[in-house]
Amino acid sequence: MKNIASPLKIFYMAVWRNFLTLTRYKVNFIFSIITSILWAVGMLLFSLIFDSSMLGRTVGTTNYVAFIIFGMSFQCWQGTALWGASSMLQGELSTGQIDYTFTCPFSRYQYIVSNIAALAVQDSLFFLPMFCIGLRLANTTLTIQGLLLGLASIILSVAALVQFGVIFAALTLRYRQVTAIFSFFNFIIQMLSGMFIPLQILPVPLQIIGFSVPVTFGMDLLRHYTMGTLTIFDPIHEWTAFILQLVLLGIVAKFIVSHLEGKAKEEGLHYA
Repeated sequence: MKNIASPLKIFYMAVWRNFLTLTRYKVNFIFSIITSILWAVGMLLFSLIFDSSMLGRTVGTTNYVAFIIFGMSFQCWQGTALWGASSMLQGELSTGQIDYTFTCPFSRYQYIVSNIAALAVQDSLFFLPMFCIGLRLANTTLTIQGLLLGLASIILSVAALVQFGVIFAALTLRYRQVTAIFSFFNFIIQMLSGMFIPLQILPVPLQIIGFSVPVTFGMDLLRHYTMGTLTIFDPIHEWTAFILQLVLLGIVAKFIVSHLEGKAKEEGLHYA
């Protein structure tokens, strides 16, 4: 008569198997732990946004609903820019299609950017409704010139974030599983860029980190031109820093794609 494993033993085996899978990709495992701690702290910071008097003193407006909605509308493009291409490459790694992709005579950097841009066009359908609601709530301070300048700041923000997305896509080729790294940078972008929380209320070390995120100046300029909020620095300085970030990130992204593509080919373009 065959032995039948007990439900408890099956449960133990399932837990152990999942743990082994989780720890197999060590970078992903470590960032999972770090990110869970950071989000707990981030929720405490997020509660500050509902203090309208604090918001008025910090950014010059008490319209916290419009403040948050503009940040939420940006999430549609943020997700696409950061991990759209990486998800695509993970799928190609799983199906083996990537072997054919990498034999085609075109730049890997251009291939990744083009696919992100295609996804961004698609996600515009989800961005526009919420963005329009934000504009409606800010109608008392909105002008045509402010709208155009605000849109320009958003487009540059997305272009700069795409360079981060290219880097993450290249990391997928090298490390295979990097979803926890996405969560970590998602926290940095949402909590330290002014997307939901005014950067000015954060401690100086966190503000310095926030200044390195392209979304920071993009969101600051968008709200300034549409809501009349106070900017962190002079708008001219923010535009200059913004454009420099885009150029530098583009150079870094091209280098990393070229470097990690070679490493990935040495180890094989498949899941290990």
